[in-house]
Amino acid sequence: MLTGKRKSDTAGFYDFKVLLFLPGMSPSGVRARLSFRDAVLEFNAPGVWITLLADQVSLRTGGFDGRQWVLSWSTEAGPASAMLRGEADMRLMQRMAPPVLAEQIKQGLETMRRRDRRLRWLIGLVLVAVVLPFLALGLFWLNSERIAAWVADRISVEDEQRLGRLIFSQMRPGLALVERGPAMHMLRELGGRLTLGSAYDYRWHLAESPEVNAFAIPGGHVVVYTGLLRLAHGPEEVAGVLAHEVQHVELRHSLKNLIHDLGWRAVLSVALGDFGGVWVGMAHRLGALKFSRDLEREADLKALDSLRRAGIAPHGLVGFFEKLSHMEGMGVAWLSSHPTSAERIRSLRAAIAAQGGYPARPLAYDWEAIQRSLRD
Repeated sequence: MLTGKRKSDTAGFYDFKVLLFLPGMSPSGVRARLSFRDAVLEFNAPGVWITLLADQVSLRTGGFDGRQWVLSWSTEAGPASAMLRGEADMRLMQRMAPPVLAEQIKQGLETMRRRDRRLRWLIGLVLVAVVLPFLALGLFWLNSERIAAWVADRISVEDEQRLGRLIFSQMRPGLALVERGPAMHMLRELGGRLTLGSAYDYRWHLAESPEVNAFAIPGGHVVVYTGLLRLAHGPEEVAGVLAHEVQHVELRHSLKNLIHDLGWRAVLSVALGDFGGVWVGMAHRLGALKFSRDLEREADLKALDSLRRAGIAPHGLVGFFEKLSHMEGMGVAWLSSHPTSAERIRSLRAAIAAQGGYPARPLAYDWEAIQRSLRD
């Protein structure tokens, strides 16, 4: 450890602890003291006394961390050196040493500072390389819904419909589709009224299944299971369900949910214009995705608007939700992605009251005939 001690303030004489390496002495070095006055350096240790002129000595930095200071010179028996340590004492020595040695110390200190700056930059780059991915993941997680909406806004309707066709083509082999009949006729007609003027080209599908379920695929494919029609008490309830599912498409909720589920892979695919790749296999993901409370509330309110524009009474939507609210915990598929609650039903009733009355005729479908067709 290097320490500088002033021996005499009046004489201007200083000494510093050093480790002395001389030919023929212990290779581990000998503890000694370095003193200097004017241009003369003196090294003192038990049985050793060396005097040198400053211009006979060269200074360099070394050691594992580059912070060891070594004075070296030549003797008749071979090279000799003295190792110092500590930047603070070197600054003291720089002020008091002969000019030729002080200049070498100055250059050594500048070299050390440059090396320290490079080391700090290197450490900073390593930290960035290690921390940045975790930081990016954290930011994505905190802003995932906002990012999903941003990505969805950069997908054209045409590309979304292309994506919807891809997803439905993966799903279709597992669906027992009903292609015709009064129930299918009702779905197409109601769907057409609810989507009049939409930018999407909707496709309506009826699948034979006891499950009480319906879902919307990005781009405009809407699938309704026969189990849901069997549970409904009339076409107004079916219209309410369709209006709700249509709004998940119009508001791009289904698309945003898929993007949210895919994460950065969706962002990259949109940036590259690739709507194959990571989107393959989305069919099995779609059924597992759940809409947030805010998205459900938004779809509810927009569904009321679309029912009003179509001239269909809104009570069917509330009636179907009330029916489902009594079936919580009974494994109803539609409830897994569209959970109902007393608060949600109250909000719908309040919105209907605020909306006011409007001309709405009863839907003229033979409901008994539709129900019989589902049992055939």
